[in-house]
Amino acid sequence: MNAETNLGIDRIRGSERIASLDVIRGLAILFILSMNIPGMGGYDFQLHDFRYPTWTTADFWSVYGIQVYMSGTQRGLLELLFGAGIMIMARRAMEPDGPVAVADLHYRRNLWLCVLGLFNAFVLLWWGDILLTYGIAATFLFPFRRLKPLTQCAIGAAFIGAIVVYAAVDYQAKVERFETAARVTAQQAAHQKVSPEDKKVFDKFQQRVRDITTLPAQNKDSQKKIAEADKAHHSTFAAYWTAQFANWQGLMSFFWIIEAEIVGTMLIGMALCQWGVIQGRARRSTYWALMLGGYAIGLGLRATAWWSVLQFHPALRWQDITQDIDRIAVTLGHLGLIHLVLGSSFGRRILRPFEAAGRMPLTIYLGTSFLMMWIVFAPWGLGLWGHFGQAQFLIVATIVIIAETIAANLWMRYYDNGPMEWIWKSLAYQRREPFRKKTGQMPDAIPSPI
Repeated sequence: MNAETNLGIDRIRGSERIASLDVIRGLAILFILSMNIPGMGGYDFQLHDFRYPTWTTADFWSVYGIQVYMSGTQRGLLELLFGAGIMIMARRAMEPDGPVAVADLHYRRNLWLCVLGLFNAFVLLWWGDILLTYGIAATFLFPFRRLKPLTQCAIGAAFIGAIVVYAAVDYQAKVERFETAARVTAQQAAHQKVSPEDKKVFDKFQQRVRDITTLPAQNKDSQKKIAEADKAHHSTFAAYWTAQFANWQGLMSFFWIIEAEIVGTMLIGMALCQWGVIQGRARRSTYWALMLGGYAIGLGLRATAWWSVLQFHPALRWQDITQDIDRIAVTLGHLGLIHLVLGSSFGRRILRPFEAAGRMPLTIYLGTSFLMMWIVFAPWGLGLWGHFGQAQFLIVATIVIIAETIAANLWMRYYDNGPMEWIWKSLAYQRREPFRKKTGQMPDAIPSPI
């Protein structure tokens, strides 16, 4: 037994691994592509409109299904797992005099994760990278490991609550714009004087109404954005890189909201780990409650909201306030469903292929960025940026997910790590980690008790 094992900082391997966590991680890291691919290969960030270049019945149901059942929940699962991972990695540092080496490893791992996130954003050119924000959140959360699970949940809920308050303030501003528009309309009809402030708000409101109700192909402002985006994505490397950087800057303008979501969800994941829920150690009734309760709340809120959104008429939707609540609710519903499926031998056989993907998530995530941003959609690659509608994106994502699942299972037959995991762990542990499996080596995962 080496010194690192005594300190509790050696890698989780063999009988210590929990297969259910790998399955959940594999599902999340693979299916997150279904949400990311419109931003990778289409006008998602430029137009904020799903209806270009096509808007068929298949496109409608693809968007509706993704937004109601999946949007935000795959990263939600990853955030819960990340929080649980903090507790597992710090399993030997739960006392005030726990080994400093555990904290050293924790911060080193996550600082390197930040570096990989910057690599993903600025080299692989995926502007929607999550690694940087996850790494920053995790460095902040290490001191919270020793809190009671209820306290962790309460603090996590406070972070989520801050987002809800922000959304409520934004909703109130929308209400005021609607009221101003109605007042100006009435004043104009009565030939009354309109104040300059109200006129300014009214003009912006009318522009927004035109953008919502008019198809992008028939909207001059949208056509200008489309032309600019097409030029950036079908010309030089410099133009392509600049476009991705601009998107990343736009995303980072919401940095504190993003971090609040991540920190809040990770804290909930830390609590679920202490309760044994995320590892599959809770009662089966707990997972039924998570699935039924989470889906009833989350899907109920989302189904009505997104049906209204996809009618493309200006409307006030109070569900805009609860977006992060319904995201977490559906995420917990997914967690309950996955563990219920894993509770049967047939279910474990169905989900077993995703276990390999969950053991090399960094490789899959960065590999997907390279595949999409440097080959499929790059101007020097296949040049398919802007060619697909929403249903076609979903088909492409499904094909890639199947291919990556097969590749992960083939890889993990012979190797102890994914390539990027090997690099990351070697840097974090400051030693060369095993790469190929040794003859007769015990598998790095066992079934989790249900």
